[in-house]
Amino acid sequence: MKESTKEKFNSSIDQISMKLTKFTRLRYVKVITNAFMSIAALSIAGSVFSLVKSFPVPAWQAFLTSSGLGSILSIPISVTSDLTAIFVVLAIASEVAKSFNEKPFAPALIALSSFMILTPFSGMAQVVTNEGETIIGTALNVIPIGSLGARGIFLAMLVGIVATRLYIYLVQKGITIKMPASVPPTVGQMFETMVPGGVTFIAFLLLRWLVSLTSFGTMQNLIYTIIQTPLMNASSNLGGALLYSIASKVLWLFGIHGGLVTYAAFGTIMKATGAANASAFAAGEAVPYLEWGMVTGMTNVWALALAILMLVFAKSEQHKGLAKVSLPAALFCITEPLVFGFPIIMNPIMAVPFILSPVIDLLATSAVMRLGLIKTITGAQISTTLPTPIYMAFANSSISGFIWGVVLILINMVLFFPFFKIADRMACKEEAGEEA
Repeated sequence: MKESTKEKFNSSIDQISMKLTKFTRLRYVKVITNAFMSIAALSIAGSVFSLVKSFPVPAWQAFLTSSGLGSILSIPISVTSDLTAIFVVLAIASEVAKSFNEKPFAPALIALSSFMILTPFSGMAQVVTNEGETIIGTALNVIPIGSLGARGIFLAMLVGIVATRLYIYLVQKGITIKMPASVPPTVGQMFETMVPGGVTFIAFLLLRWLVSLTSFGTMQNLIYTIIQTPLMNASSNLGGALLYSIASKVLWLFGIHGGLVTYAAFGTIMKATGAANASAFAAGEAVPYLEWGMVTGMTNVWALALAILMLVFAKSEQHKGLAKVSLPAALFCITEPLVFGFPIIMNPIMAVPFILSPVIDLLATSAVMRLGLIKTITGAQISTTLPTPIYMAFANSSISGFIWGVVLILINMVLFFPFFKIADRMACKEEAGEEA
């Protein structure tokens, strides 16, 4: 690369960085970014256990099952995934409070309580009697775990911002109970939070009641129905597979677990196409649904590519450190350390390659297979936690699959490189500013 070309490239990066920096410094964009970075350690810790549990060695998997160790390893995974919304609402509320120079503890508790006010206290439960009979019904006085996990992240973000902002507004307007100076500070603070906290609770109680009058029933159902409805018209063709890939990534950018939402919307299609592909595999025939047979395998190729880029090219300390902890997980397509640690969520810089990555991977793989450049997938069900080259080798039972998996990683590295350089340069400037 000529020096003049390098200078032009760096100049373009600087100009884009300046424009994007203005956006990332907006109060609530910064709040969301900082919040997800603050809970990244939880995701990384959970991904370590996921990595250990999903290590694709048959003898290891048999040992986990026979010894019961697999169930034990699932506990920290469940804690860090099934309770994600709780961590998010606490982190968001704390960051909002800090942005207004308020102590974060009380606003975080008020926001968490407001979130729980919107959460249903009943759900479908499955009970097995002593006789072995399975009974399915509605359980009362329980909290559905799905409402506290990835399905509740988007609502947790909204509640964390709205509840905390309302609480702080009331506090700063002086709508509190003032106690004499002789009262101990801890007691005085308790009374000061009583009125703004109570008003916030009433507002969210009213919201819960209003939503209960609709066909949605709960805020969780309202959000998911609005999101899922436009996705339900997808078909089992290439367009449907691309829509699945794009929708999943777009939802992740807004803090919603894209895999869960899109699976709920496309689950019927995925099961039907998967069964048809498996039947074709058993009969020794070509798969009837090529793209749907590998769409999930194309979802997270980007993670390993980005981890390698950070390891090799990162200049900022935060990206150097993140590369070391995210690379082992990314090797097995576990993306949480990058999604929450980079973070990818609410990151306008990484949004373009993040969305384009599975689209390009799926289209390119479909093209080379249909053109006969590499062997077509067999239709066998392959674990998507395998490293991409190994996954592709198993998927088409050919060394060509392994080679193509390596090519996909290189394609993603090229795709992410300019955007990563922008993000890394911005991170270096931030670190330099903090040191100064």
